[in-house]
Amino acid sequence: MFNSLIIIDNDYLKDSVDLVEVANQLAGTEESVVSGLGINLVDKEITGFDSLICVDLPDLQLKDSRVLTDIIQQVQQTYEFDSIIVLATDFGRMVAPRVAMRLKVGLVADITAIDTHQKERRLIRPAFSGNMLASIVCDSTPIMASVHPNVFHFQGTKQPTVSQFAINQLKPSSIEVLAITQEAGNQDIREAEVIVAAGAGYHADIADLNGIATKLKGAVAVSKPLVEQQRAPREIQVGQSGKTVSPHLYIALGIYGSMQHVEGLKNVKDIISVNTDEGAPLNYLANLVVIGDAVEFINKLTARLQEGT
Repeated sequence: MFNSLIIIDNDYLKDSVDLVEVANQLAGTEESVVSGLGINLVDKEITGFDSLICVDLPDLQLKDSRVLTDIIQQVQQTYEFDSIIVLATDFGRMVAPRVAMRLKVGLVADITAIDTHQKERRLIRPAFSGNMLASIVCDSTPIMASVHPNVFHFQGTKQPTVSQFAINQLKPSSIEVLAITQEAGNQDIREAEVIVAAGAGYHADIADLNGIATKLKGAVAVSKPLVEQQRAPREIQVGQSGKTVSPHLYIALGIYGSMQHVEGLKNVKDIISVNTDEGAPLNYLANLVVIGDAVEFINKLTARLQEGT
């Protein structure tokens, strides 16, 4: 039997449930038993886990990674899970290494695949800026891994058994909330069915793509170089260090297609790659390849769409 613990992120419930697939793959040929650790899960309907370990602390500062680390440590000391899996959100990336250090184990961050052979478990992640894949053998317990949202998918309706966990005394949070600002209601690129994505080969203003993205009822995204050049915010970056997307249509404008970027594309139905470089790796993944300037392509596509209105 292989017991796994998944840390449930209240802001990403569906993505947290998807991590059950990670736990099942880690189990390999052993029976997989998956528990979710939920904090203040008031009136939230969650299925797919074998059990839910609930911690109810209404006054808890959930965004303090040190407090959450204390809770996870207490739960692990009680149940002794074989693996602990964390969603690699901005907050999860603060929690996971703290927990790993507290438990004196290693952490494999941003995994994209799992390989189990007999009882050897290998966690696979991009390395060297996405230029190669590293296969990491995990022989410590618990195995700790973080996973990007939308990389793995799980469909399950199992009703979990629910138990309450009594936390020992916690140190008070040192974080003070000074203000809360509501973010603009822009579409999350992970939810878009059509994505118009620009890379280093797209030399016009990224904002110019908003019109055609709206026309296609989609969203604008970018590759890593444009974020590094400060031409676009990281919130719309696709790739291993950005977000993982699964649109029906992905229009790649001047995107070379490094492994780091390709790892951000999961279950994409159709890819149109526009590039002046015939040998761009993304061209070999695309359903349709256009050899030419990306800006010229967008201008002509925009004109053609306007003719159809």
